[in-house]
Amino acid sequence: MSAETLSTLLTDKNVVVSSLKAFQQKLQTFQTDGIKNLQMLADFDYTLTRFRLNGSLKRAASTHAAIEAAPQLGKEFSEKTRALFEHYYPIEVSDISHEEKERAMIEWWTQSHQLMIDYGLKKSYIDEMVANADIELRDGVKDLLFLLKTKGVPVHIFSAGLYDIIHAYLKLHGLDGTAHVVSNIMQFDANEKLTGFRGEMIHTLNKNSTALRDSPDWDLVQSRSNVLLLGDNIGDVGMAKGLDQHNVLAVGFLNDREERLEEYKTRYDVVLLGDGNISFVQQLLQCIVNTPA
Repeated sequence: MSAETLSTLLTDKNVVVSSLKAFQQKLQTFQTDGIKNLQMLADFDYTLTRFRLNGSLKRAASTHAAIEAAPQLGKEFSEKTRALFEHYYPIEVSDISHEEKERAMIEWWTQSHQLMIDYGLKKSYIDEMVANADIELRDGVKDLLFLLKTKGVPVHIFSAGLYDIIHAYLKLHGLDGTAHVVSNIMQFDANEKLTGFRGEMIHTLNKNSTALRDSPDWDLVQSRSNVLLLGDNIGDVGMAKGLDQHNVLAVGFLNDREERLEEYKTRYDVVLLGDGNISFVQQLLQCIVNTPA
């Protein structure tokens, strides 16, 4: 990579490189190996989507919050799920031990999913919930996903959120087929009422490659040695854990609480501050695939 190209990538004050030498080495490997060895693993909530709605201070919805905010399950459901968020979210971003935090996340996800069952979530509600949800893709995400699809680069959206919401959102925005989604999949009965979730629960602290083994692209995941990983949570770095001899270039979105920067720098190669667009990732990809900007 030329000094000019690298300088262009790193001119934004919101782009923080943890180790310039390590970043240059990884990027050089990615460029040398080319797109035939590239894949992308990306979180969904607050990574591909914005943390706050564009032009406002209002927090955007996660896939779980899309259901919480919808009117179909009633006010009591919304109040109970909001209470769970207010109790558990501070734990999720706290400095307590991994073991304590993981126990809390399992409790949170279990109770949240049970409330959806108890209050009668139906499959027929999903599309309307998504259409009205305050979920907003970062600027440039559509172009990024289409470019990767055009170049034949496999993309996995690996989320601790809700598969059905993500899939409906991608379909609504013309992105169906651009990525394989690995997330918590709802199970419905003959009357389309939610009865549970398929397989092992995925929460923010147990993301690893084990969950990718059911992907139709598993052979590609294993054979493509270079992983461009995008996340916003410390636990998202684990998405590539367990892959055989893979090089991982990890880009983290630190959407708020910038006092956590030093911790993020120990996990991510590059940390993007604020809640901006995805232009850095687009430029990075241009360097890797040598596609004209």
